[in-house]
Amino acid sequence: MNDKENDKENMITTKIQGIDFIYNKYVHYEKDGHIYCRTCNERIDGKPIQMLNKSMVFRISCKCDRDKREQEKQREKQIEQDRLRQNCFISRNQISYTFENADEDTDKEIIKKAKNYVKHFEEMIKDNVGLILYGNVGSGKSYIACSIANAIITEYSYTVKMRNFAQILNDLQKGGFELDRNEHIEQITNPTLLILDDFGIERNTEYALEQIYNVINARYLKARPTIITTNLNFKDIEREQEDIMLGRIYSRIIEMCLPLRVTGLDRRKIQSKEKLKKAQNLIDE
Repeated sequence: MNDKENDKENMITTKIQGIDFIYNKYVHYEKDGHIYCRTCNERIDGKPIQMLNKSMVFRISCKCDRDKREQEKQREKQIEQDRLRQNCFISRNQISYTFENADEDTDKEIIKKAKNYVKHFEEMIKDNVGLILYGNVGSGKSYIACSIANAIITEYSYTVKMRNFAQILNDLQKGGFELDRNEHIEQITNPTLLILDDFGIERNTEYALEQIYNVINARYLKARPTIITTNLNFKDIEREQEDIMLGRIYSRIIEMCLPLRVTGLDRRKIQSKEKLKKAQNLIDE
C-alpha cells in the first residue's frame, strides 16, 4: 500500500443516500451516487442498515479486496506447508520427491495406486488403512512414500512424519535417562500419517523389538494410518513367527497396512554407475 492510500488528506467524506461515507480518492471514485474501486470498478458501498437508531453505510469488499485476501490465504497456506515438510523429512532432498518428478522407469502401476491412496486419504484415515511398500533394494519404495507424504501435505495440510526405526532407536538410546521415552514415542506417533522407512534393517534385539512394537501399537491404538517401506518379502511378514514379539509386530502391520509390491531396477546402483562414469570421463579428459 502506497502513501496516497494511507494519507488522511486523500480521504473524502461524501453522502450515500444521505449517509456519510468515507473513501480514498486515489483508490476509489464516485459515480451516480455510489463509490467504486478504480482498479476493478466494483461498487464498495453497501446497503444502508440501522444500528443504534442510526443509519450507516459500511464498505463492502470489491474484487481487489477478495483477491488480496485469497493471495494472503495462499501465502499463509504455503508457509504452513513448508513448515510441515521441514518437520516431516530428515533430508531436505526428500521435499523434491514428488509424483511429478518421478523417473520415467518408476513403476507406473504403483504411482497410480499411490495417487489413489492420496485421493481417498480421508477414507483411509476413517478406516485406519495404511500401506506396506515392499520390494527389492533401490526399487523406489522410499521415493513413493515421500511422494505420498508431499502430496498429502499439499492436498490436505495434514501432519506427516517420516522416520526409520534405526533413527528412532538411536534417538532413544542417545537420550539416556533424561529422555522421557513414552513422550518421545508419543511425539513420533502423533501425526496424522506416520511413514516408517526401511523397516527390517534394524537389529532384532529384545530392546529394539519392544520399541518397534510400542510405535506400531501406538498407531494401532490411535487408529491412524501408517505407511511402511521394507526390503522384506511380504510372505515372510505373513508367515507365523517363532519370536512372540516379532509375531505381534507383524500381526499389527498386516491388520493396518495394505501390501503393495514395488518393482523396478536398482536406482541407486544405476545412479552410482552414471556418476562414476561421468567422473571417469572428466578424469580422462
